[in-house]
Amino acid sequence: MKTLFKLSLFFLFTFQIIAQEQQEFQHYQKQYVNGDAVVIGNNIVSKHNTKPLNDFSIINDDVKMRYVDIDKDGSTFSSSSATLSIRSNNATIKSATLYWSAVYPYTKGTKSKSADEIYYEGNNIRESNINTIKFRTPESNYFDVVGTIIYDGYNTKDFENNAPYVCYADVTELIKSKNDFNGEYTVANVKATEGFVSGGSAAGWLLFIVYEAPEETSKLITSYHGFSHLSSNNLDIKFTDFKTIASGEVNASIISATLEGDAKLSRDQSFIYNSELKEFTPFKNKLRSVKNFFNSKITIDNRYFTQRNPNSTNTLGFDVVQMKVPKGIIQNSQTETVLRYGTRSDRYYLFFTAFKTEINEVFHINKESIVASEIKFDEPEIMIKASHDKGQFDEKEEISVSEIKRELKQVTLNIPSIPKGYYLITNVFSKPNYAKRWETFLLSKGHDPKTFINPKNNWRYVHVYNNLDIREVYKSYKKLVSKDYFKEIWVFKINMD
Repeated sequence: MKTLFKLSLFFLFTFQIIAQEQQEFQHYQKQYVNGDAVVIGNNIVSKHNTKPLNDFSIINDDVKMRYVDIDKDGSTFSSSSATLSIRSNNATIKSATLYWSAVYPYTKGTKSKSADEIYYEGNNIRESNINTIKFRTPESNYFDVVGTIIYDGYNTKDFENNAPYVCYADVTELIKSKNDFNGEYTVANVKATEGFVSGGSAAGWLLFIVYEAPEETSKLITSYHGFSHLSSNNLDIKFTDFKTIASGEVNASIISATLEGDAKLSRDQSFIYNSELKEFTPFKNKLRSVKNFFNSKITIDNRYFTQRNPNSTNTLGFDVVQMKVPKGIIQNSQTETVLRYGTRSDRYYLFFTAFKTEINEVFHINKESIVASEIKFDEPEIMIKASHDKGQFDEKEEISVSEIKRELKQVTLNIPSIPKGYYLITNVFSKPNYAKRWETFLLSKGHDPKTFINPKNNWRYVHVYNNLDIREVYKSYKKLVSKDYFKEIWVFKINMD
C-alpha cells in the first residue's frame, strides 16, 4: 500500500503545531584546550546529482530531489565532500565527530495536484540501517562507519509524513592516524527520500573537529546534540563551567546544524542571552537575517563555505552555521550563557549546537590540574594528611607538628634526578606546553617555578619551593596558599625514604 498524503493548497505554507516529539539535547563533549574547533559539511540531496544549486526562488516542496553523488564509485548511491583546512602546522586532533541527518519516510515519493489539493505519495519502502554509511578521509579508501541513532521519527505519529532522523559517530582515530589530516573528506550512502515529500526532502552531514595548537589561546569548546522540533516554540540550551578572560574583548562563536529550514519560509531565529542587558539578542549577518536565520545555507560568519563538492549556495533544507558572537555580548569573567532557538512559522529540526569561547588562562590551568589530581597511582601517592617523624620537630616550637598535620597534604615520591626534601607543588600536567604556560604565569607573579617529571606517569610537576626543613616549607606554604590563583598546593616528600 502506498503512503498517501493530501494537502490543501490554501494551507500549503502553514504548518500545524505538533506535539514536541523529540530527543532531549544531551551534553556531548566539554573540552578545555589551547586550540580551536572547526566544522565542515555538505548536503546530500539536491535538484541535480553533481551540479551546484544556486537558485533561492524555489520552495523545497517543489523540488524533485535526487541523491547527490560525486565520487564516481559504483559502491555508493549518494556522496558529497568538503575540504578541511586547519592552518596551524602544529595542530593535533583532539576529537572528531561525524553527524548525518535526513528526511526519510520512504525511499521515493511523488506529488500530484487535483483542483485545490496536492497529493504526496510514497512507495512504502524504507531501509532500516540509517546509521550505516561510508566515510573517506583524504587519500584513503572508504571506511564503513556504523553510527549511533540519536533520533528516528519513523513510525512516530507526529512525523509520519517526513520521518526525520539523526545519527553520529566518533571518527577521531580515523583522522588522528593521518600524517596530514587536511584535505577532502567524503561521506557516502546517507539515506534520504528522493522525489517529493511534504515539506521537501533534505539531507546532509557535518564533521566537527576540536584540535590543539600551541599558538592558540585557552578555550572552552562544548557541544550538545539531540533532536528538537521547533514550531512556534523555543528551545534554550545553557552553557556553563567556564570563565572568560578578565580584560579585553572576548572572542566567542557558536556552531549550529538544522534540518528543514526552507530558504523561502521565514520567522525562524537564533538568540544568545546578553547578561548585561538581561535580554536575548538575535544572531544575524549578511547571509542570515534576524527573521530567517536557518535558510538552507552552509556558512562561516559572513561568507559561504565553498570548499565543497558540489558547492551549492542553496542546500535545500540542510543548514550548518558557524558565527562569531557579536561584540559586547560575552562579558569579561563571565561564567555561563544561554543559546535560544525558535520559530513562529517555518518549522525546522535542530540536532547539533556548540559554543566556544576564550577563557581565563588560570581557570584553564586549574581545570587541567583537577584532572591531574584525580589520578590514582599504584603506590601510596594518594593525597593524605602530613605524617612526619616526630624526631625532626620540637613540639614546643611556634609551628607544632599537630598544626602541620592539619594544614598540609603530602605525597611521597622517589625522583632520582632531584635533591631530596619537601617540595611545594602548585600544579601537575600531562602536557609539556601546559606546564610551560603555567611556569610563565608564575614567573609573571614573581615566583621561581621549576618542573620535574615523574617517571612513573610522565606527568610534569611544577613546584615553587623546596627545603629539607618541613618548618620552612610550612612557612612558605602559609604565604602561598592565600593567593587566589593557587587552587591547591601539595607538599611532596621526595627521595627521603
